[in-house]
Amino acid sequence: MLLYYVASGYIITSVVLYLCPQLLHKTGRVTFPSRFQAHRGGGGEWTENTLSAFKQAELLGVELFELDVQLTRDGEVVVCHDDNLSRVCGVNENISEHLLSTLPLCLREMEVACEPGEYMRCEVQQPLVRLEDLYKNFPSTPMQMDLKPGGHDLISKVSELTKKYNREHLTIWGAFSHKTTVACRTHNPNILSFCSMWECSLYPLLMLLGLLPWVPIQADFYQVPIPNISNKSGFLSTFPKWLCQLVTPLMCNPLLLWHLEKRGVRTGAWVMNHPHEYRTADWYGFGGIMTDFPSRFVEYENERKKIR
Repeated sequence: MLLYYVASGYIITSVVLYLCPQLLHKTGRVTFPSRFQAHRGGGGEWTENTLSAFKQAELLGVELFELDVQLTRDGEVVVCHDDNLSRVCGVNENISEHLLSTLPLCLREMEVACEPGEYMRCEVQQPLVRLEDLYKNFPSTPMQMDLKPGGHDLISKVSELTKKYNREHLTIWGAFSHKTTVACRTHNPNILSFCSMWECSLYPLLMLLGLLPWVPIQADFYQVPIPNISNKSGFLSTFPKWLCQLVTPLMCNPLLLWHLEKRGVRTGAWVMNHPHEYRTADWYGFGGIMTDFPSRFVEYENERKKIR
């Protein structure tokens, strides 16, 4: 009988905390809109992770820039996803081997990383850009950055730049690696952070077990792929399709997304590039959608408003 009352009390309390998480947890720190997100500045339409791409994205009304940062040999923080320059610049050399002044220009044509078979083409070769230059050009635009291998030096330099330009409340950092993400939070807890891949796997499991309402969440953003859509490229393409189908309803559980948003943890789906993918992300209840094609998303939003 005692066990019955304990179990009933636990279940009832868990439901209450699921519906009203503010009874136990602090509200979120994010104060800016983040529905419209440009992956690498919109790498399907313009040269990814370049100043030109981010300027075009801003003109379309993008609310959040997603980007990647690396360190050059002379300690400059540059914006680039790949540590090797072969795909982006056509040179089989690493960024870490170059001085900022010796970095080659980006290719005029490259395959869209998350959309195999589609190509970005531009008339003029673009240079790689420093993070500091993005901060200068877009002082009020929120940016989410994935820190690539660079260790403490990269974390320290990104933190210094972010403080210098008074952007701790507008910057979200972290990494695929849980160790790096924890190191970011430890180094500067005032900068917003996104979930590591470990946390993106853990929270759906805790939700399934009914434990998530009790667990504190350090991240400010839960940005995840929709596995049965995002398995066209990248690490998900190595997973069997049946596994992607199995994991999708766990990672994208509408009850999970609703609870996270209720706790002030913003949610987002990456990388969605077609109208049916945008609709799927909306159906699950994601608060944000990250895309390589900002123009397509603008068209989708306009059609959505007409239907409403």
